[in-house]
Amino acid sequence: MSSYTTPSSVTTPLSAWWNNMTLSGIYPSISTSSPSTSTSSSWSSHFIFGGVPSAAMTPQSTVPPTALSSGYTEDITVAGSLLKDKINGLMDTLMGRESVHSGCGYGEDGRIAMMVDKVYLVDRLGSHENLVGTVHVTTTHIIFRAEDGTKELWLATGLIASVERGALTAAGCMLVIRCKHFQVITLLISRDKSCQDLFETLQRAAKPVSVNVTELLAFENREPVDDARGWKRLDWVSEMTRQGVSQSKWIQSPINEGYTVCDTYPDKLWFPTAATTSVLLGSCKFRSRGRLPVLTYFHRQTEAALCRCAQPLTGFSARCVEDEKLMELVGKANPNSENLYLVDTRPRVNAMVNKVQGKGFEDEKNYSNMRFHFFDIENIHVMRASQGRLLDAVTKCRDVAEYWKTLESSGWLKHIRSVVECSLFLAESISRGTSCVVHCSDGWDRTSQVVALCQLLLDPYYRTIHGFQVLIEKDWLGFGHKFDDRCGHVGALNDEAGKEVSPIFTQWLDCVWQIMQQKPRAFQFNERYLIEMHEHVYSCQFGTFIGNCDKDRRDLNLSKRTKSLWTWMDARHDDYMNPFYSPTAHVALLDLDTRAARFIVWTGMYNRFDNGLQPRERLEDVTMAAMEHVGVLESHVAQLRIRLAELKGQQQQMSTSANTPPNMVDSGMSSATDELKNLNMTSHPLDPLFNSTSPSPLERATSQESGVMDSSLYYPDEVLTKYSLKWQPLRGADRCSNPSCRGEFSSTIERRIHCHLCGMIFCRRCLKVTADERERVCDKCKSD
Repeated sequence: MSSYTTPSSVTTPLSAWWNNMTLSGIYPSISTSSPSTSTSSSWSSHFIFGGVPSAAMTPQSTVPPTALSSGYTEDITVAGSLLKDKINGLMDTLMGRESVHSGCGYGEDGRIAMMVDKVYLVDRLGSHENLVGTVHVTTTHIIFRAEDGTKELWLATGLIASVERGALTAAGCMLVIRCKHFQVITLLISRDKSCQDLFETLQRAAKPVSVNVTELLAFENREPVDDARGWKRLDWVSEMTRQGVSQSKWIQSPINEGYTVCDTYPDKLWFPTAATTSVLLGSCKFRSRGRLPVLTYFHRQTEAALCRCAQPLTGFSARCVEDEKLMELVGKANPNSENLYLVDTRPRVNAMVNKVQGKGFEDEKNYSNMRFHFFDIENIHVMRASQGRLLDAVTKCRDVAEYWKTLESSGWLKHIRSVVECSLFLAESISRGTSCVVHCSDGWDRTSQVVALCQLLLDPYYRTIHGFQVLIEKDWLGFGHKFDDRCGHVGALNDEAGKEVSPIFTQWLDCVWQIMQQKPRAFQFNERYLIEMHEHVYSCQFGTFIGNCDKDRRDLNLSKRTKSLWTWMDARHDDYMNPFYSPTAHVALLDLDTRAARFIVWTGMYNRFDNGLQPRERLEDVTMAAMEHVGVLESHVAQLRIRLAELKGQQQQMSTSANTPPNMVDSGMSSATDELKNLNMTSHPLDPLFNSTSPSPLERATSQESGVMDSSLYYPDEVLTKYSLKWQPLRGADRCSNPSCRGEFSSTIERRIHCHLCGMIFCRRCLKVTADERERVCDKCKSD
């Protein structure tokens, strides 16, 4: 399947999809099922009509006057213009005139914002030929379709990070689209005006002026949303029970019900049993954003606790008795050690600067039994600049010397190492029985990184596919990482929002991958799991990562209006399996090598679409394909052995009933009954043809001719040889084998799936799972 994931409704070829488009699916405001009201306008209407609305057209607009631009159009105007386009297209057809969109094959649907033909798609590394085609910009996607039909590229507008326009040359003007999932699309346009129009359109698509989050792609879903399983991935009470939280030492507090105390925390919080409400409220007022110390992980073996919070409002001399009492109670909740480590993930200089703003860090003299530790993890602005230089190294450098120089100056690997070292310190401390409290500035960036990574090192459950999702739900989504701001999900009226964008979650996934390289058998999931999760964090196709906190997601009613990413990934569970996973190989990962040489650039992520830099075959995929092939063949062998035993038993029965002399019976037939017993037909769960309710072959009518088997006892050759002994190799498989599809696998990270019967490689759309869910078969094999 192509990496340019389209909405669930876009599963047919491009031309068929456009032709089947209905009016209600063109704009969210037109659809009766849309959550938006009739007074809100879509930013996308500017792309099509570009007119300046009069004051009478937007009398009830909910958009501030300063935000209004030529892009806002009354819904009735949009509907009328679409109807006009339909009528004009019909008249063109009746009169035999050529439509303005003729030749594109997509009809005259108003959803197309802009079309530019004779555009060259340039391969940055020169590993493939440049393709000429047409670029289509819609309200949700950018589509490039080659003229010869060999390539069809889809890109959600939410994935656009920046658009750069090059200087005009004799060949044309270059347009470079950089994406948030690190794809770089280079277009060469011969006409300068077309290039400028496309450049401006893409800029508006990438950075819409609207700050309305409901205009994201996830809210454009036209299918009924019944996704309770995905939206209930985390149950706080069940998770704390699984961790083994001691009921005598820790208790769930109702203090934040309705998000009354801290609107960026979850409504379910755990505190030491001895902590009174007055202590909790006093500590809440003393902590930035009201984010007081709360329990996030309980280590069952040592009964040590991992807590998280935000920086205190100490300034140069302020203190809080309630906060000091709460810290003391956190230490005493651990029966094995009352000592407490307080870990500030910031550099000491940064923490000192915050004192000028009335914030800062705890005074160790005021807290009993507490030891203080600083870790030099830089802030969001440094991380944003660091990743920018990293991307320059992996996409712009032309020689090795320049690459290493740019990579070193980025400091990205140094920052990765700092996060891992801090997480390892926390894991080692908790495993020795010392409780830890962690904070940074506001407790939702660096704190989320090190706290989540620490739990990943300590608890094997979080290294499973399901447990990893629970960990993200708990320490990233639940405790309020600002995904809307950090990922730039919505536009802004000024540049202040741009300063909030930072690759904090991307950096954490990079840390997880670095650990996977050292401990490949400790993780149930593979690299593809992390990469696809990262893409959909930014694509906004699902509602899971929309919102800055749990309260935001509830206010937006995402569970009823959008789909969950976890449900989508559950349906592709086998894509993410690590064939080398051993659940008992590792418990705690405390022997990591944190030397600088062990941290490398994650080329699978940052050079994902540069096929010339990727291996031709991925070890995990080759291993999984081999294991799957062996399983299919073993199942087929089991079928054949069972059938052979049946035939031997039938031949013996026929010979006995016909009073055949003993010397005419095959000497090997006497063991047929015993062989059937030894095979134990129920011991072959992989046999897709086995059915306990089917009539026994012994009940078939048999010939009475002595020593001659009825031809009906034999399976046809096509049944006995229906499974392919050789599967198509992964190397060089860049397209789906279905002639009517021929979908392109855009990178080596894309899953290539074999048909269990013919052994050819197909995309997921062209394979169907059998009713018993034991086989994948292509359309051709299914019809045969």
